[in-house]
Amino acid sequence: MLKYPYHLTIGIMKKIISIVIFCLMFIPLAQAATLFSQNYNSFYQNEVRDIWPITVTAESDGEITALNGINLLIDSSEIQMLWDAVPTLTATGTAVDHQKIAASPTVQYLNSYSVLHIPVLADFTAGESVTFGGVRLRSYHYSFGTRYIGLDITGDYKAEVYDANKMEVTGNALTDQTPPYAPTNFTATLSADLKSITLNWVRPPDYDLIYMILDRKLTRNGITNESNVFDNMNPATYVDTNIQVGDVITYKLYASDSKNYSDKVEQTVEVKAVTPPTTPPPAVEPPPATEKTELDQLKSLYSYYKVRYAIKCRDISSSACLWAKIDLVYTQDLIGKSDIKATLSARDLYLIKLRIQWPEGRYQTNCVEAETPDKTCPALEKSLKRAHYFID
Repeated sequence: MLKYPYHLTIGIMKKIISIVIFCLMFIPLAQAATLFSQNYNSFYQNEVRDIWPITVTAESDGEITALNGINLLIDSSEIQMLWDAVPTLTATGTAVDHQKIAASPTVQYLNSYSVLHIPVLADFTAGESVTFGGVRLRSYHYSFGTRYIGLDITGDYKAEVYDANKMEVTGNALTDQTPPYAPTNFTATLSADLKSITLNWVRPPDYDLIYMILDRKLTRNGITNESNVFDNMNPATYVDTNIQVGDVITYKLYASDSKNYSDKVEQTVEVKAVTPPTTPPPAVEPPPATEKTELDQLKSLYSYYKVRYAIKCRDISSSACLWAKIDLVYTQDLIGKSDIKATLSARDLYLIKLRIQWPEGRYQTNCVEAETPDKTCPALEKSLKRAHYFID
């Protein structure tokens, strides 16, 4: 029997423990979607560039859904990075070939640019994958720790899956050439007594943000004057009391780091009494025939909903189960059936409220605002109606 010196034995044990801990981090991936970039990403400080193409693969049917889409997450607790907004991402792979996702998806940057949301047009089946190119990150300060891009497929901004390749920011620094993001949610509210205007906004999420700048253009009695209100502060609100009836005031707000300025956002206020809105006509109740038609449809689909519920809810934590449960409970409620004891828990209602924003946004874009509504609009409208039946 071989014997090792004590210090060698301790070293071997430490290596074994490190390997076990690393493997445990990725055990959940065996039963979940996979996230894999072509290489690890190393950034300089103040660098903005594309990361290596990153591939998302569904390991089972209904794991990546149209309801929740794909959310790529940056954990900024120990590494200061944000997604950089780009005009167009590219998508390739079987999910694109099968029209499950657009080749140039219109993306959203959420949760202070730490979440990149990519819409999904139809649920993925097992083995379908998509590879995204042109995904860009902006780095700020050097970090002692490395992190991994996460994948959220349930719509709760929490990663179920992590990339196998690391993300790091090295001690090398570039000259900062990246302006901060522009302020958002900029509003200007005139008081009821016409004596003040309250400005509110959300500051950009950039880690190197130094201050906000507010400029004011006032037109009074035909004379226009421009002035700077502040440029060395970092507030999120301001109250302007230097106003008179008849004034027209334009506010321009932007942010600054040590070297760059963000885009400006504007609000214009005309100081005059507001005419109260007219009372809208009473809502017209839908004809009874529509309700009867829906009841007839639900009765004919009830057996199908029961079978689908039994199949999809073998995994009660899946998104597919939640949606199957909504259809079944909605149908039972309207047609007065109770032979399947399915109910929506408080957590189910919470998840519906959390996840419904993605299909609502897709319905607004593809069905309400689009010149030619998408062919999926009727089914999407029906699903949204049933979800709102429980949460409104």
